[in-house]
Amino acid sequence: MLHHKYVARTMRVGLLGISLLTASWVAGAQVEQGSSSASQSGAAIAPKDPFVDPLDAPAFMHRRATGRPVMAAARAGTRIVAVGMRGLIIISDDEGKTWQQVDVPVRSDLLALSFPTARDGWAVGHDGVVLHTVDGGRSWRRQLDGRVAATTLVSYYKAQIAGGDSTLRPFLDQLMLNYRQGPSLPLLSVWFRDVQYGIAVGPFGMAIATEDGGKTWRPILDRFDNPQFLHLNTVFGQGDQVYVAAEKGTVFRLDSASGRFVAVNTGYAGSFFGMTGNDRALFAFGLRGTIYRSADHGMSWSRLPSPLRGAVTGGAPIASREQLVFVSAAGEAALYDEHDSSFTPMQTGQASVLTAVLPLKAGAYAVMSLVGPTFASTR
Repeated sequence: MLHHKYVARTMRVGLLGISLLTASWVAGAQVEQGSSSASQSGAAIAPKDPFVDPLDAPAFMHRRATGRPVMAAARAGTRIVAVGMRGLIIISDDEGKTWQQVDVPVRSDLLALSFPTARDGWAVGHDGVVLHTVDGGRSWRRQLDGRVAATTLVSYYKAQIAGGDSTLRPFLDQLMLNYRQGPSLPLLSVWFRDVQYGIAVGPFGMAIATEDGGKTWRPILDRFDNPQFLHLNTVFGQGDQVYVAAEKGTVFRLDSASGRFVAVNTGYAGSFFGMTGNDRALFAFGLRGTIYRSADHGMSWSRLPSPLRGAVTGGAPIASREQLVFVSAAGEAALYDEHDSSFTPMQTGQASVLTAVLPLKAGAYAVMSLVGPTFASTR
């Protein structure tokens, strides 16, 4: 009979697979459709070749940078940098009007990015990939991947245990379980406080940190009050605080005194996929249009009357107004007004799965989707 730990893990793998692989499948369909159209029009397309490990091949360079699946976007000074499927990274220097694809050393799906300065940025994704740029996203190099992590992270805990810290044994066991099937475990989110200190998180309690700009990474599973090794879906920094949104309605809040991430139960039973916020409040969002708000630095949470029906995939505040925009996997967008806690539906002109939203100038927003970036306006 299978041990309950492995049965539960198998069920959670299935749930995680639904969220990750659905996006990949839809993205693949978009790529195939685009390739077919390009073939009919005579445009250059990426060749269909035998399987190559995504860690061993650079991203395909496409003649047309837009129209490709994009999963996240961030500001690098005045530049916008977006990441997506098959190692895609595109940049825009004109507020999203035009985009240029840049060279990337891997073909792994990229899911998140963080720019603490206009020049220094990090991107993470499938196969445990961590990429770094020092020129605002124009060029990238690999800092870490699942192959290296499976050795270095495990070795870190083994050395600590050999030195007498036996309390780390459960975290070593979890790391070894995570990498038992190979290096494919994704990193789902990344956040850098500055050019030295950063955190990346992922499924099954996966969490790593660096204090030297990514030259070395160490596991920090032991710093989370997470005995069930819940999936850690997003890491978000707001002011001096750091938060991690997870499964089972859990938000982890960094306690600066102890250096530990303390679990806060929000009352929500589902998974939170992302977080956003401003000086007034934090917002965590998840399945079926779910959005929760905290006005006390993540200590307590209340559910908002969201009109969205799909999984909420992105949110961003409007700096000059007490409003935020949220988007969903059902192609929906809504403007939230903090004054009266009301929502107003928005038109994005995009029927595809929406994956992220980023503020632009004059009340406009860049909306990312599985068919590339588009625009929305709050005016």
